[in-house]
Amino acid sequence: MNPNKAVADFLTKEKIHGVSVGCALSGGADSVCLLYCLNALASKFRLQVSAIHIQHHLRGEESAGDENFCRNLCENWGIPLQVISVDVSGLSQEKKISIETAARECRYSAFAKCDCDYIATAHTASDNLETVLFRVARGTALHGLCGIPAIREKYIRPLLNVSRNEIEAFLQSKRIAFVTDSSNLSDDYSRNFIRHEITPLMKKLNPSCEQNCFRMTETLSQDTNFLELSAQKAYTECYQPEGDCLKHLLQYHPALQRRMLARFLQEHHIFPSLAQISAVEKLLHEGGKIDLDRRGMLVCYGRDTLWIEPKWETCPAKPLQLGENSIFEGVILHAEVIDKRNSEKFASVHKKFTDSTLDYDIIKGYAKLHARKAGLSFQPAGTRHHILIKKWLNASVAPEFRQRVHFLSDEEGLLWVEGLGIAERVRITDTTKHILFLYLSRN
Repeated sequence: MNPNKAVADFLTKEKIHGVSVGCALSGGADSVCLLYCLNALASKFRLQVSAIHIQHHLRGEESAGDENFCRNLCENWGIPLQVISVDVSGLSQEKKISIETAARECRYSAFAKCDCDYIATAHTASDNLETVLFRVARGTALHGLCGIPAIREKYIRPLLNVSRNEIEAFLQSKRIAFVTDSSNLSDDYSRNFIRHEITPLMKKLNPSCEQNCFRMTETLSQDTNFLELSAQKAYTECYQPEGDCLKHLLQYHPALQRRMLARFLQEHHIFPSLAQISAVEKLLHEGGKIDLDRRGMLVCYGRDTLWIEPKWETCPAKPLQLGENSIFEGVILHAEVIDKRNSEKFASVHKKFTDSTLDYDIIKGYAKLHARKAGLSFQPAGTRHHILIKKWLNASVAPEFRQRVHFLSDEEGLLWVEGLGIAERVRITDTTKHILFLYLSRN
């Protein structure tokens, strides 16, 4: 594929015209070729082309030489150049990550601050093949097999269907010079090992493997997009906001189930691996609870419903305060004390909310708000016998709601249970002077 034609086809397909484009320029063959093509097509597509060189300071004089090459090239071509210096080694040590990963973070952090509509990077069909092979070796799902996206947010990759050999041949025909990064000649990095050892063997098997891989990733990206849209629709059908749960998952194809599970877990700040998704899939057929991330959150399934609940011991009790109280995300318990002598307000509240108004003066010590605990029992107002909370929850409350029921206790035991009412010992009587009124609101 001719690089100039590839870039022109890309700009036409993606309708990129009349905008500013910053070309990431390392000085290597790929980025020099991309800058040349963008500059050659600038008038036709009304582009404001500039170049961005990231100075990594990793190779001493060689890095300085690359920067000088980029400065001279842009001066000769009349293209504005911005040089951004980054501390890759410092970030690597600070975050305890590889130099490769730190360099990538530094680059994209610098690109994000650049004032242009698009950032063009010179990823090629060769890079795409190496990326897919690396992900296959490491383990991946369909999304990983889609390779490098041609466009993502403000980042565009117009050379993604052009091989590295085609780019070098193009530059040679134009007599355009470029620099070679010596680190690309080493097998120290995983990608370089794939580039120098694995890819040549694949080309012996099929010289067109890079183009074939590009066509495969294009097709898989379209399939993935369709599955994602289908999964979003299915998620909307399954998600129950009131219980913060998913219902009827098993009626969908496993490909949609996996995507719905991943989204549900991510929305609860659990970012699952493929193995963890598989564990939850198994849960759909066996039922029960599993701890995925060791943060005290349990993923649960039962009665055709999937939900996430905290472990009892990880949901701390809080002293009840007048005003707003919260022990569960998105739910507020409001507490208000009413003077019974204010007959008008007492009548309007107590008549409608008899199950959440109690004698404030009978509370022993201080009241605390908490989630369910093992062994709780309760004597509801108007009854003579205690009931076991566990038995009541199992009989009356859907599984996905059980760990989010509010309980209020004092030094003598339970005062109030959400959905069950107040305790006999704190019910309103003729001698009551002050009334505690409780009500819930959800965000």
